[in-house]
Amino acid sequence: MKIMLALVPAVFLAVACTDPDPVSTPTSTPPASSDGADGIELAVATPDRLTGSYLDPSGLALRFDVARAGDVLYLHLETAAGRELVHAETLDDVYRFRYLGGRLTLTVERAWVAEVRAEGEDGPAAQREDAFVWEGDMGVLDEMLAIPEVATLPWLSRALGARGITGADYPASLPLHKVARQSADGLGIEVPPIAVDNAPAGSYCSQPTANNCYGMCGPGCSCWSWVCGDCCYHYGCARHDSWCRNGQWYYCYNISAVIALFGC
Repeated sequence: MKIMLALVPAVFLAVACTDPDPVSTPTSTPPASSDGADGIELAVATPDRLTGSYLDPSGLALRFDVARAGDVLYLHLETAAGRELVHAETLDDVYRFRYLGGRLTLTVERAWVAEVRAEGEDGPAAQREDAFVWEGDMGVLDEMLAIPEVATLPWLSRALGARGITGADYPASLPLHKVARQSADGLGIEVPPIAVDNAPAGSYCSQPTANNCYGMCGPGCSCWSWVCGDCCYHYGCARHDSWCRNGQWYYCYNISAVIALFGC
């Protein structure tokens, strides 16, 4: 049974399904309605669901549909022409990821994610290379980085953050922000920061991280405050940093989206 059917209707799904229950009412201030000036058009914007499209200044466009409720998530990214980039959904006891229309798939057990969380940042479970089951062409992950629309993801993420759609206030947006963060890493893209309320402009929060900003969301010490809402330490971002620093590319790069499983 597809758990996310309770959250996500068949907007982008390739299979038919019954209509879901209504999405919950936002508990935070809703984002400003779009006039298209930032390239974003939103069809749904609630804490547990975000659906819309993004058009960058060069004319490249993406469509996205994401949802999150606790440890249950759903993600679908495709080009304006309908080419599927990444699709992820939660099944009964696993997370299933699909890349470039199924040319590569990845299955991750939900129990493994819980184990990694329980052990802390650098427990033995996080180092297991057999935790992921890949099927298909691994070259697809590198091939995706050459797709022009993938380079727009960091800018889409920042534009959402500028509207106040952060991973803290809108958990549904977190998988999208995390995938965008990984694409920025893989492509060497730098985006300008957004000042946060809990820190003066040009500085980090009152609880700065150490060790080259370990655990702060963003490449190096370039804070992506909109990922988790500030520039402090966050477990999910620390998990990403740890894997990247240990050279575990299959966890941290190539927009595999796995880091989205660990939240903030």
